[in-house]
Amino acid sequence: MKKLILLLLVVLLVIPIPLSAFGCTGLTDQQVVSKVVEASNNVKSLKLGMNLSENIEVAAGSQSENMTVKETGTASVNNIAKEMQMNANMEMDIPPVGKQTITMDEYLTGGFLYARTSLAGTDQWTKMKVDELQWTSENQLAQQIEFLKSATSISRLNDETINGLDCYVFQITPDMAALMKWVQSQAQSTTALKNLNPNVFKSTTLKMWMDKKSLLPQKENIFVTMEFTPADMGITTTTTAPGFDKMSMTMNGDITCSDYNVPVTITLPAAAQNAAEIPQK
Repeated sequence: MKKLILLLLVVLLVIPIPLSAFGCTGLTDQQVVSKVVEASNNVKSLKLGMNLSENIEVAAGSQSENMTVKETGTASVNNIAKEMQMNANMEMDIPPVGKQTITMDEYLTGGFLYARTSLAGTDQWTKMKVDELQWTSENQLAQQIEFLKSATSISRLNDETINGLDCYVFQITPDMAALMKWVQSQAQSTTALKNLNPNVFKSTTLKMWMDKKSLLPQKENIFVTMEFTPADMGITTTTTAPGFDKMSMTMNGDITCSDYNVPVTITLPAAAQNAAEIPQK
């Protein structure tokens, strides 16, 4: 279950904000891409919000169980210092265990990623050294630019207003090969993610709201359906007992972006100072 939830989070947080055409602006596709890249490269800091719900059905033999997961979270990012902070709360209803709440905190500062997960009385800080590539994988705006360059299609919807800002609205088809490459970069030591079969994504619908003036994202919505077998996650009965025959998931979530270039200071909690270091493989 932990691997499953991690996968869902990875899928949501990786969601790109690619553009390939701006219709009535008179700009060519390449001009729009260049302007978005330029605007994003000038972002010094920002804040993110997340609201995600997941419905999961797990089948094993003739039996099946339904699970629900709801997650909310916020993040602050300082691109100049290459620091970030994320706080999230996950509420799960998993038979036969019942309802559980997980609190997660992450701080990326001083070249280390500090993490704490609080569940069922456990509360321990760990840290892992990060390099430039890993910072890029944690940097949501940098991810969006990479996916911007590889978007396969986009259709413009009716304009909308988000938080008083006049926004373009687009429906996007992401490049699945690029998505899987990012998922695998997030896997680190999680074998199930490294070996994930891209065919698990059955449908993906993305919407993006972009401020017309700044060309910076204000909101994203994703609706994803996925289906797994143990083999799709690189699990074989000869290596480990998978515990299921098939998983079906539906995920719907929003990500909001705000406070662009408002100064952000990341302060590591005192409790994390003595975090146990996880060696890199």
